[in-house]
Amino acid sequence: MKDKIQSDSLNQLADPTYSRVREKLREDILSGYFISGERLKIAELVERYKVSQMPIREALQQLQGEGLLIIEPNKGAHVRKVDQQFLENIYEIRQLIEVYLTVKCIENLKEKDLKQLNQLQKGYETAAAKKDYTGCLQFNKRFHSAIYELANNAEGLQILEKHWQLINTLRLTYGFGVERTNEVIEEHRAIISALENRNPIEVEAAAARHCVNAKADLLRQIGDRLK
Repeated sequence: MKDKIQSDSLNQLADPTYSRVREKLREDILSGYFISGERLKIAELVERYKVSQMPIREALQQLQGEGLLIIEPNKGAHVRKVDQQFLENIYEIRQLIEVYLTVKCIENLKEKDLKQLNQLQKGYETAAAKKDYTGCLQFNKRFHSAIYELANNAEGLQILEKHWQLINTLRLTYGFGVERTNEVIEEHRAIISALENRNPIEVEAAAARHCVNAKADLLRQIGDRLK
């Protein structure tokens, strides 16, 4: 019986319908279709997304984990306000973890890992040259994940994963500053250079600069669009 329950749970999470609903619901929240504080009714979501209740409930649980929704007993789910303070809080936590994991990875860093980072960086630069911002986000995530996985801290990586898709969706919704992709290229190169030198102080400074600039640019883009 226990095995069956676990199997059913895994099948639900692997269901592509659940993933599509989650992505679309996230987009609808961040684009303002669902406003801050609005209660999300299962029946209305079923009608909007043309699916059964199960993928809707799974998507709501996932987005609660990302911090976009608040689910209360007997009250259901309602939209959390995604404002500057919310994003400041996310980025403050991310900066602490990202910088730590980037420095920590030095302990396990090998030449093959540096080669992989350089290859991923080339992929990012190719996407940036084509103004392929979806590609940029994908290569950026792969670049940083390759670094963080070397730190052997699954819990830290799990916290970062929690908000990664949210940030990427915000990026696709609000865009980048005119020079941001060029800045990312320079910042990634600085991180690689510091890692090649195995210099913890240099790595910490490069990783922190990257986080601070990413936060500032996203908040600026959101602020400009909401004026």
